[in-house]
Amino acid sequence: MRTSGSLPGSWRVKHDSVSPELAKILYPKVLELASKGQGPVRIAKELSAVYQMSISPGTVRHWIVGDRNPQGGKVRNLFKQEPSPALSYIIGANIGDGCTLTDDWIVKLEVTDRDFAEAFNSSMAALFSRKTPNKILTKRFKVKRLPMYVVRYACKALVELLRLPLRKLLEIAFRFPRDFLRGFFDAEGHVEVSGTKIFSMRVGATNTNRMLLLRIRRMLKKKLGISSNINRKRPAGSVMVIRGRTFALRRTSYELIISSRESVEKFAQEVGFGILRKSQKVKDALFIIARYEAKDRSDGWKRLYRKVRGEWVRRHWPGKEIKGY
Repeated sequence: MRTSGSLPGSWRVKHDSVSPELAKILYPKVLELASKGQGPVRIAKELSAVYQMSISPGTVRHWIVGDRNPQGGKVRNLFKQEPSPALSYIIGANIGDGCTLTDDWIVKLEVTDRDFAEAFNSSMAALFSRKTPNKILTKRFKVKRLPMYVVRYACKALVELLRLPLRKLLEIAFRFPRDFLRGFFDAEGHVEVSGTKIFSMRVGATNTNRMLLLRIRRMLKKKLGISSNINRKRPAGSVMVIRGRTFALRRTSYELIISSRESVEKFAQEVGFGILRKSQKVKDALFIIARYEAKDRSDGWKRLYRKVRGEWVRRHWPGKEIKGY
């Protein structure tokens, strides 16, 4: 028995083959449901039930993110294959294991920091000269864990470029070193603060490719005057737990460390993080060092931050931007 919103006939909606009659009804409904926080699978089930047909979650996902529009056809993601700030940021995020290159020519970023997803999404839109970036999808879980934010763009030429040998990629990315470094540190970077008896802080990035870190270390020093060191962090076979999952490292990991106050200040000014919680932590730590005597810095830090599951978390977070202390 058809519902009040059903269409005549038996419909089978396949990827890129939605009739104009059906698209006129389904497309606005998909965007409406997505705006309420529903995911592609749930939307596909709901529409299939209401209109007595079958629409795939993959098609719904393309409509939501905006890389395909059933009323206007496929959105062509074209770009000039030449160095640019946006491309350098994207290469940095990709080299830092921030995104995935799929076999169906999609560049996908899936992260827990929405700030990172927004920065990556903006760079992708700028690369393709798009006025409107794709929608960021939110993947939520039944288990107690942070949601994942997903950015997807389909572009065969970009996937092929990002699969070039590392040497060639770095030749392109290094034309805009600050943007490349910001993308890399957004993907692989961290801020470490010791708030015990002796207060200290440093900025670092971890990767299993030691030669890559050596190239980045030379760039930091030559281009920006930032000093750093590289240490072995974890040997191959070490067991780690991330988001409740346990696994063993296949390769030895290395860590690039920026520890001197002068170099951290230069990093904050010249590169920085696109992720607010990381950039704010650097700013706060530098403030503590400048404001307090050495013996009082740990107490000053603990007035701003508290430890939650081994991570320093700011006590007060009034908005997207924190001004003053």
